[in-house]
Amino acid sequence: MAEPSDDDWTERHRPESIGLMEGNEAQLRRIRQWLNQWDGGMPNEKRGLLLAGPPGVGKTTLARAAALERGWTMIELNASEERNAAAIRRAATHGSQHVSLDQFSGGGVSSGKTLILLDEVDHLSGGFGRVSDGRIEESINPEEESTILRGDSGGKAELLNLLDVARQPVIMTCNDPMRLWGRNRNWRRNRDRFLRKAELVNFKRAGKLHLRRVAHRVLDAEGRSMDPEALEALIGGNPGDLRALVRDLQAVCALRKGHIDISAILDLAEVAERDSQIDVFRALREVYQSRSGKEANRILMISDKDPDEMLAWFVWNNQTVFDSGVLAEISPAMCMADRSLAMKYTNRAFRSWYWGSALSSQAAVSHLPIDGASDPFLAYPNFLRRGGEAWRSSTVVEYLSEALGTSKASIREDLWPNLLAVHDSTLGGDPEEFTIAKHLGLPGEAHLALHGIPRSKREARKILEDFNSENTNEPEEALIEEIIEDDNSDEDETGGTQFSLDSF
Repeated sequence: MAEPSDDDWTERHRPESIGLMEGNEAQLRRIRQWLNQWDGGMPNEKRGLLLAGPPGVGKTTLARAAALERGWTMIELNASEERNAAAIRRAATHGSQHVSLDQFSGGGVSSGKTLILLDEVDHLSGGFGRVSDGRIEESINPEEESTILRGDSGGKAELLNLLDVARQPVIMTCNDPMRLWGRNRNWRRNRDRFLRKAELVNFKRAGKLHLRRVAHRVLDAEGRSMDPEALEALIGGNPGDLRALVRDLQAVCALRKGHIDISAILDLAEVAERDSQIDVFRALREVYQSRSGKEANRILMISDKDPDEMLAWFVWNNQTVFDSGVLAEISPAMCMADRSLAMKYTNRAFRSWYWGSALSSQAAVSHLPIDGASDPFLAYPNFLRRGGEAWRSSTVVEYLSEALGTSKASIREDLWPNLLAVHDSTLGGDPEEFTIAKHLGLPGEAHLALHGIPRSKREARKILEDFNSENTNEPEEALIEEIIEDDNSDEDETGGTQFSLDSF
């Protein structure tokens, strides 16, 4: 891996020991205890450490600092590289089973270890299905191009294997553990399997005190000075991101020579705008507590979820935050937000994201929570987890991807959730209603998948027979009609009870 440039202050002032790190004191104590277990040999149970938290709080820095202060070698697998089963086994699994090479050099230490750092493991795509050892080894030393694994194939399963066989410490980082577990029905099982082998440590944003300490340390090291009010203004616009703070200090020092006053901070604000992200739970909590529509909009603008996702989070959590009377009053605004977001598919000039975000946030702050609760209970929306089963989605997603000429990811993210909602039995979805499947030109098996009916069930046979019999009685062209009709009717042509995509 290339050496970082000294021109980057985030690298120049990166702490070289855990003692120099700021914030998350309790988390650092837990990590020290885990590291100390390796000094005496090897932990009996958890050989991995999963550091979770928002960007810029020091997760990667901690791993590097731990290796530096203990004299350990470090193998780092970066997020920009392939992380399939072969790549992880070649770079990490093999390295984790051998004694550090430093022990054989003059500068090594007798207790030297090889720390394995896997950065941003939540960006691994796919599930936890294993790739055979034979295929992995063939991909590591390929004789033919066809044997090479592509993308992230088997990467998550190889992580579990790594934690099983590792004889060296393994540290992984992620921003959102839920992405690592997966959002399908097996996410709890995946989480439990993982946490039996690795300890989870959740990092939080740095507080103002820790931001001040880091700022003073960097300014002193660079021989620069800053007015207290200027420093407070710089920290005031920071959401607790240590890396962003150091970059801001470098930027303002580049703009202004000598002593830095408040005017330099204002000049920086004019030429740069903070691109910060905050955790979705924190964003929702701050919106509900803000009691201000303007503040709610600002919070959502810097959250790490787009308006489509945030609307789903609001719909789910409003049920516990507000009573039934308030829910009835804000329901029209939430419906308007949903319709506004749907406009992005038909009218790019319409500010769908703005209105979808603004309407949902204004509804959330228009009434007081139940009993004026200052700390509302928030939960992950269950309906975002369902419908991701491989047997249910693969057929439909693959077919629509080919038919529409777009990626499978686009189908999963944009069209698949709407199709699931339209076919949901609680919303009027009828498995004997074939209109949408015909519009999309889907086969009968895909129609069953949309309704969540396995083909092995008894009712599936009758539905397939009816579906196929209707197909033989209609011209083939009828199966490839456009979903969005020219008229504005919300009723389908059959007069059935199922919603259409337009009306949803």
